[in-house]
Amino acid sequence: MSEFEFKRNCKSFPGRWACDIMTAEGYMSCRECKFYQPISSRILIIKLGAMGDVIRTTPLLKGIRRKYGDNIQITWMVNKESAELIKNEYVDRILIYNQDNILRLQSEEFDVLFSLEIDVPGSAVANLIKSKEKYGYYLNKDGHPNYFNEKARFYLERVFSNFINKHNNKTYQEMMANICELKYDKEECILNFNEEHAKEFLRRNHFGTKDKFIGIHMGSAPRWSSKVWGKYNLIEFIKKIKENNIILFAGPNEARMQKEIINTLDENGIKIYYNDPNNSIGDFISLVNLCDIMVVNDSLALHVAIALKKKTIALFFCTPPWEIEDYGLVKKIVSPLLSKYFYTDEYVEELVNSISADEVNEALKYII
Repeated sequence: MSEFEFKRNCKSFPGRWACDIMTAEGYMSCRECKFYQPISSRILIIKLGAMGDVIRTTPLLKGIRRKYGDNIQITWMVNKESAELIKNEYVDRILIYNQDNILRLQSEEFDVLFSLEIDVPGSAVANLIKSKEKYGYYLNKDGHPNYFNEKARFYLERVFSNFINKHNNKTYQEMMANICELKYDKEECILNFNEEHAKEFLRRNHFGTKDKFIGIHMGSAPRWSSKVWGKYNLIEFIKKIKENNIILFAGPNEARMQKEIINTLDENGIKIYYNDPNNSIGDFISLVNLCDIMVVNDSLALHVAIALKKKTIALFFCTPPWEIEDYGLVKKIVSPLLSKYFYTDEYVEELVNSISADEVNEALKYII
């Protein structure tokens, strides 16, 4: 029997290197440690992406702690690009979705699994997990997703049927809590970020910390091309609010459109500011945090703005506004063509132009 003792079920036990507490205190082994904190339950969350959905899944962390206690260990498997979004005090381990970590999870055992991905690969990974309790989704033998628990059934059927989706009255956060059989109390999103990029933006452009900004982001994932507000309506809106400090946000997919808008406004003597469309998610969040008001569509920028508690105007063209938990921060403007083009993945000219610059400007006056 070894003269050393290592308590592998302690929350502080790293397993692959010396424990920070033992090193700091000069302990030989766990036998001497006064800070032993045994793990009461090992919990795994599978939510890989997209980034906006990862952000609005973070409210579950508070509910999980409330139900299972403070001594649990939460592991979250996530896509690499979303890992930065879940670095917070509630998540003990972040596992990037890759082959090595799939092998790891096949060897480990958990007390609770929350599988929140309907699509492959997330649902397929859930099939491999050994856990006493399982909530959410797995990949069925027919090649389609299925549910572990009855309360996960509604969200899946909503995905299968746009009729059900149109008659849904639950927000995304509420549906996720229901899937996990957690009490829903409108917990807020958890989003940590570094302010250095924003500070550099202020220095570079000779602003002070008290200067106010309106942020505008009309980008979208390539799949949802009709989520993007029509370019000329957007330009007309900026002309109406040109007396304000404006930051025009874009991602890689909108880099060309961002440049065209900036050039058009410059020709009209209107100066606006902008982000680098290839910036990191951390830099993007930092810059959004500078803004007092955000004008966005149903996209990552909306979920970031809500998580940062920003007053927000959100435009909805083809996706359901009722799924957005607004926490009293969001003025929703809904296209009159939403029902006609519900969840369309095609670009429709009349749809993206169905919300006018005047309508958004009036909403801006309402929330200022």
